[in-house]
Formats: sequence, structure tokens, C-alpha cells
Amino acid sequence: MKKLILFVFLCSYQMYGQNIDLEKTINLIIAEITPSNFKYINLADENLIEKEFDYSIQNYQKREIFIKDSLFPIELITTPKVEKKRINWKTLKLKKCKIYSENDCINVVRNSRFLIEVKNKSEYDSIIKLNILNTNVVIINPKWGKHKKKLEIRKATEKIKHVEENTEDKFYFSFSIPVFSENKKYFRITIYKGRENNGEGSSKIFKIENETLTEILEYNRWKTETSFVN
Repeated sequence: MKKLILFVFLCSYQMYGQNIDLEKTINLIIAEITPSNFKYINLADENLIEKEFDYSIQNYQKREIFIKDSLFPIELITTPKVEKKRINWKTLKLKKCKIYSENDCINVVRNSRFLIEVKNKSEYDSIIKLNILNTNVVIINPKWGKHKKKLEIRKATEKIKHVEENTEDKFYFSFSIPVFSENKKYFRITIYKGRENNGEGSSKIFKIENETLTEILEYNRWKTETSFVN
């Protein structure tokens, strides 16, 4: 029985330790890609699943990489391990990001905000509790005069325009789970940056040292285009 308890404890500790490492790494990535004028980024809640691909690297590219970093683990590119498990980023303590489903991320960057008019504070509170994405709620009391009603609607509309101009909400990101080298000093990650009608992604390899990232290589770039049917 003691052996069983010890085994369960060790497994739990190992999983917890892995989550801490993953949490630190993703927070470093967020800090790395977040522009200095951004307060946060929008992040899709589930990780990207990398596609298996045959990426052949030329000898001259290898030479350039090894000149830049002689200890670079070339196997991260030539024989890439693909992490296919799913993780929800909401299970980690991530900083400077707002985490939504991918569909909600797309709605954020489309700026499809709308206004809901309610009659009183009770209705207002009930709508707010629903936490409907891209929604502004305004109280318009039926007993108010026309001028008061127009004034409150104008204030709410101006608030919507202000949110739409928020630079942070013009983009959203998706990450794959980082794949580390054997010595844990390097890792590969796929990063996708989505906009309203298009997006771009790539694989990147970072060196991690003293909780500081250095981008060593970016490759396997791709682009997407999105069209919407109303």
C-alpha cells in the first residue's frame, strides 16, 4: 500500500513539474511576442497540433545555424517530434493574455460588437452575468425622455467604437505545445497569428537560458485567408 501511495505521489509530482515548466515556457513566449505597446494578447484556448512534414535543410543552412550556435540540436528540424496531445491553456496560470475559444477569438478580431438595451439594473445584471462576448449593455429606462435616451445610447455607442479601435483586439494567437531538445536548452514551437481576414504562422526554435529566450531559427512559414458568409 505504501508503495502504491508513493507511486501515485511521484506521478502527481512529475505531472505537476511538467505543467510548471510548460507554464513558464508559454509565459516566456507570450512576453517574447507581445508588442511593447500591448497590454495583453488574445490566445486560442487549445494548442495547435503541428502537421508532420518533411523539412529538408540545406548544408549551407546548417553551416549558418552552427556558426550562430555550435550546440544547436539540428534534430529538432531534421527528425522533428510532433506533440499531438491536447491541452487547454486555461489550466495554466498565463500572464498578459485573454484566453477564448478559437471561434470567439475570430469574433474578437472581426470587431462584431453589438448593443443590448435593457430596462433596469436587474435586467442589466442578468445580461452581464451571461458574459456574452463583444456585447455592450445599456440601461434605457422607458420613463426617460427622448433626450436622455439618445444621450445614453450615444455614450454606449462611443464605448463600442473605442473598444473596436483597441489594437490588441485586431489579432489573436495560437501556440503548439513546445517540443524540447534532450538537454532542455532549446525548444521548437509553432505560432499562428490570426487577423480578421488572414493570418500567418511558422515554426520557431528558441534557446532558453536563465529564463530568457533567444530566437535561433524561423522556418516552415505559411499563410491563411478567411472569407465570411453572412
